[in-house]
Amino acid sequence: MKIKEFFKNTKKTLGIKPSDEDCSKKERLKELLVKLENSKRELKRELKNPDLEEEKRVELEEEIAIYRLQLKKGKEILDRKNSKDSISS
Repeated sequence: MKIKEFFKNTKKTLGIKPSDEDCSKKERLKELLVKLENSKRELKRELKNPDLEEEKRVELEEEIAIYRLQLKKGKEILDRKNSKDSISS
């Protein structure tokens, strides 16, 4: 997956509207990973509610799974970008 596709998919997942940022792609990627992690943490907190209906619980678990996949992919992209930058130096 290319970094551009990752940004598009992740912003869609988080409901973030695109903005004109002057940050580098690497910095934006780090920011998105932090937002994903925070959103995942919030969903996990919500999942601990004992009064949660089963249908809502399943939806939250599916969302968490999506966030995990996006975090994993984002970290892989960041690692590749970091290793590419260190080789270039």
